[in-house]
Amino acid sequence: MDAVLHSSGRVHPRRLGDFLRTERHDHYGAQDEWGCVMQYAQDLLARYGQWRGDEELSDDVRAEQLTAIVTTLLQQSVPSGSIERYDHADGPGLIYQFEGCNYRLRLDETAEGMYLGDTRKRRNFGGISGSEWSSLVWTTESVGEALVAEIQAFGGAVLDRKHLEAAVAGMRPLAELIRDHFSRRQANLPLLALLNGDDRPPEEWTMAPAARLVSPPSVETQTWQGVTAELLLVGHLDSRDRPTGMALLTDRTALVTCPDGLLAVDTVLGRTHWHLPLPGCHGASVVQEDKAVLVLCGSTLVRWHDRQLTAVAGGFDEGAVLLLGPEGEPWVLSGSGVTFGTGQRSLTLTRAGVQAGDQVSYPLTFEASVRSALWLDRRRFFLAASGHSAVVDLARTTDAGKREDWIRTPVSYPGHTLRAGVDDVISASPDGSGIGVGVHRTDITTRTSEPLLHAQLGDILGLAQEPGRGPAFLLAALPDNDHTRLRPVLMRISGHRASPPKASAAPVGPAVGYEAVSESARGQRSDYRLDRLPLAREGQAEVFRAEHKATGTVVAFKRRTGRGERDARRMRREVAAALRFGTNPHVMPVLDFSPAHDWFVMPLAEATVEDRRMELHAPAQLHTLVCALAAGLADAHRNDWIHRDIKPSNILLLEGRWTVADWGIVRRPRGETSTAGLLTRAGIGTEGFAAPELSVDGHDITPASDVYSLGQLIGWIFAGTWPQANVPLLPPPGPWYGVVRRATQLDPAQRPQDIDAFLTLVERETGSQDELAAIRAIRLLDDANERRDTAAASQLLELAADQPNSYELYLAAVAKLNVADAEPALLANPQQTTTVLQALAAHSVGDRGDWPTPEEADQAIRWLLNVAGIAAQNEKWGMLDAAVRGIGDWDGRWDRWGPRNSIRDWLRALTGQAAAVVASALRAQPHGARHHHDLVDDRRVDMAIRSAVHAALRT
Repeated sequence: MDAVLHSSGRVHPRRLGDFLRTERHDHYGAQDEWGCVMQYAQDLLARYGQWRGDEELSDDVRAEQLTAIVTTLLQQSVPSGSIERYDHADGPGLIYQFEGCNYRLRLDETAEGMYLGDTRKRRNFGGISGSEWSSLVWTTESVGEALVAEIQAFGGAVLDRKHLEAAVAGMRPLAELIRDHFSRRQANLPLLALLNGDDRPPEEWTMAPAARLVSPPSVETQTWQGVTAELLLVGHLDSRDRPTGMALLTDRTALVTCPDGLLAVDTVLGRTHWHLPLPGCHGASVVQEDKAVLVLCGSTLVRWHDRQLTAVAGGFDEGAVLLLGPEGEPWVLSGSGVTFGTGQRSLTLTRAGVQAGDQVSYPLTFEASVRSALWLDRRRFFLAASGHSAVVDLARTTDAGKREDWIRTPVSYPGHTLRAGVDDVISASPDGSGIGVGVHRTDITTRTSEPLLHAQLGDILGLAQEPGRGPAFLLAALPDNDHTRLRPVLMRISGHRASPPKASAAPVGPAVGYEAVSESARGQRSDYRLDRLPLAREGQAEVFRAEHKATGTVVAFKRRTGRGERDARRMRREVAAALRFGTNPHVMPVLDFSPAHDWFVMPLAEATVEDRRMELHAPAQLHTLVCALAAGLADAHRNDWIHRDIKPSNILLLEGRWTVADWGIVRRPRGETSTAGLLTRAGIGTEGFAAPELSVDGHDITPASDVYSLGQLIGWIFAGTWPQANVPLLPPPGPWYGVVRRATQLDPAQRPQDIDAFLTLVERETGSQDELAAIRAIRLLDDANERRDTAAASQLLELAADQPNSYELYLAAVAKLNVADAEPALLANPQQTTTVLQALAAHSVGDRGDWPTPEEADQAIRWLLNVAGIAAQNEKWGMLDAAVRGIGDWDGRWDRWGPRNSIRDWLRALTGQAAAVVASALRAQPHGARHHHDLVDDRRVDMAIRSAVHAALRT
């Protein structure tokens, strides 16, 4: 790949997309090309932050990790096969070729900067020699003058950590930064000078005070609610220099974002100068309390302070929006949102942090075209979207809620918003006419809006306000038919804040007592003090008891031990699911997490289902557990998330309620899943609890897969033994037997298809019954036989399968069911029908001294024979085997002559596979097979059956 970024800092998605494919980063394959680029950049930043902040690593491990990061950076421009590793006295190094020159990089964290020397002068530095060019990489903040002088004499160049972080954050490929240093023939260049090259800052455009113009433009305005508007400045500029945002540096200096950098504009006199000449800037900048200015440059967030440029974060798209959040920290809204109902999801709020590698991203769920965002209080953010806007509280969830929770947006394109109080939002937008703009105030508590200003202007270029009760400033353009010319104007708006800021109600957190942790979360491992030994180890992670240092809150700290990309993806999914469904009281929330997804923090659970298994035998407690799990899965299922790993250790008790945890292998909605095949090469889930279909295709599944796991979990609670793969673990006969039997059908289509259907089944089977099962069965039998009602026949078979020990039900109803009319019901669920056949066979022994009459025995045998005939015709071999074994049980025990001729006639007609299956069943029931001894010498009978009867006679 030639390069990843333009000189302006914008990403080449095609080239980086090629690089990602050649480097086999298949985990980005489910995203579009731009999404691949952004995710790759963010992952690289997370790796860098992990390396920078992990103080527990040994020097050797740190050196190896830095080598891997630098190698990845070089691979963006240099073919990976041309990069070679070498070792020097102080650590590792790299040799590579770029644009016809050979380079040698020395990685040494103990020195002062990145050194690039010219060995053609037949000198060496630090033992490096033998190549046309050589270079040295260090990672300190600045470079000392003595080193610069030595490098200058040597003919090389030196870069510090700011240059390395600019490459990590995506401002410019590392190989290009190194090349440009040599081309400038200077030992050390500040990052800004290196990025700008030899280009001089463009000419500064000016604005004139409207009061001093002989013929000031007339801007017709209409105001409401006591608002006043005053025209301050008027200017002219080429449309190619179109501003894209504005902030206030002081009470009379506005920072206007232009394609060539940040232009400082005196709001009184209109004089201008370049505050930051940096091509590629876009969107409104933000000013922190120390007057440091942050702005997006291409895909990177940069900080400009004391004439030093620093890359803070990266991996953002072209339309990203910068805003100040809690504690004055920068946050970035990226992704344009979606049109309602399209199913595409790309919206993210990112806490940028203080330095490169600190950023923590929160993927948002809001099906609307989001244009801007602003911070309200704590972790609450307002998402301004066309049509409807919403409030999301990141301390609780990343979901903007249901549509009825949204707020109607009063303007058509809310790309410019201001916070006018905790619950008051100012939004400005063109009105769609081309000659008018509107400003509205929205009260998010009452969800009402009111107009403040309408002005005859063509477009809005920026919106900013002074702190406290100060005025707001609107940068706009006058209407003009000449598209090559732009006439910007600056207006001052006063009185837009109608009342003092209102105090908002404290949020109700998902886990009471943990709000302080989630509201101060910043993705820093150093915020937590861990116990020495883990509480639990499972898979590729371990859980520690930990203390949040700032609040003293005791939490659970889950640390990833697996170092592979697959392990990182698993923890990323686990965090995303917990954030998305964090308002559900039956989902274990995530309070804080690492940008690299190598740890996260959650409330400390009181117990797992494993710890409380015996207590859960109590009907009320088991019912509470099952309903809690259903509630915890319901939200996820409604949004097309399937857990896929319901098991005892993943169900945690938190503050007296059961919660679903460990969403690491969750199946996300269509369009958000991993590349097909990546996670499905082996079975997904935990053996025994995982539904059978998960071993075939873990992506193409439905909520019925989680229903299967719920059924196995209930069976495990009763049995105490781990279930076998694809073998339903049925509890003893009783209220829960039918629930588990139906939930664990091997065919997903035969299970309850969603949580609502599952809960209906639970309530029907475990609730109070006003009618005996046998009486209900007889009523269903009448409907099935007299009305030929297939639905009644199905219900009767379901009832029978749920009541396998009901002797009365089977002899009074099942054995009297008309098989011909019930054939569709019998064949619809072969597994269930087989269960019924086996139960009827078991009733041949009678019931506690109550023996079947001869007529009942004949009826049972004939019913089994009729079902066997249907099974043979439809090649349902499991049904056939169970039916023949049942015939053998009944006939062998009661020696019934009446149905025997019918049985023999049927046996004579069998051939092929059907005959083989029947022969096997006859061998299993020799006491019944002996009654057909006259078939041994009957040459019309299939040889397999004759052999089985012969073997029975010899037993």
